[in-house]
Amino acid sequence: MIVAKPYTEELVYVESEDGLLLEGVVIRPEGIESMPVPVVWIHGFTGKFYSMSTVTIGRELAARGFTFVAGNNRGHDVGSRIRLRDGRTLLAGGWWERFDESPNDVGAWVRFAAELEGNDGRRPPGIALLGHSLGALKVPYYQAQRQDARVLGLICASPPMKLRQPEPERVALAERMVAEGRGEDLLPRDPSRGGDPVSAQTFAARSRNRRDVYGVISTDPLIAQLRCPLFAFFGSEEPEIGAAPDLDLIRRNATAAPRVQTRMFEGANHSYTGHEAEVAAALAAWVATLG
Repeated sequence: MIVAKPYTEELVYVESEDGLLLEGVVIRPEGIESMPVPVVWIHGFTGKFYSMSTVTIGRELAARGFTFVAGNNRGHDVGSRIRLRDGRTLLAGGWWERFDESPNDVGAWVRFAAELEGNDGRRPPGIALLGHSLGALKVPYYQAQRQDARVLGLICASPPMKLRQPEPERVALAERMVAEGRGEDLLPRDPSRGGDPVSAQTFAARSRNRRDVYGVISTDPLIAQLRCPLFAFFGSEEPEIGAAPDLDLIRRNATAAPRVQTRMFEGANHSYTGHEAEVAAALAAWVATLG
């Protein structure tokens, strides 16, 4: 016997505000009442819209009546050639993206979701904007700049809170490589820091735009500029990313938000593996308060 799924899935494409072709998916509820506010998922460093955890959470949300939109940004995967409207291609992906260009991608997916018609033929009153990992730096960066009225609420899923100041010598090297036309070259690995390498242009752009989003190392965080409801959470098994004390910091510093909710998901890792239904249930309950 074939059991009908409570959702449908559609591959979609948008153009970023500066002309890049980006791919994504819309997962819609099927055969059940549709909730008015869709959820837009912005992935993190080297992520992609079709990762298993993202799609699983999207399906769980759709089964609860919420339309789910997940889209690639220019930082998807390690590296990617992304087509522009004039036929040229841009070397991007996580190792080559520039953080300051990220609002062009976030804005495109916000626009797309805000114009989606529901099962009743109506457009939504607004959207819930979720950023995961590095995406949880991109979405507050976007909203603090734009104060986009279409964003009814912001969700910061596992934001990286363990900030380390870049070494001046490494910043100078990256800037010199960019000035010499070698911005796409990878920086030499730094064994003391570990992690993946990135291009000189990526490192230089992050250093120039290293505004403290959550107030980890400054008294003027971007999160203090957010004027919409906020939901932030971590899994308990990602201490290198953030933990319960970091949620306390977010609550203290989100001074302009009308309300702030936080949560720890016990046993969950950075991708929420095995806890997708629990995460989706919490998201559904929170997003339902926005409509």
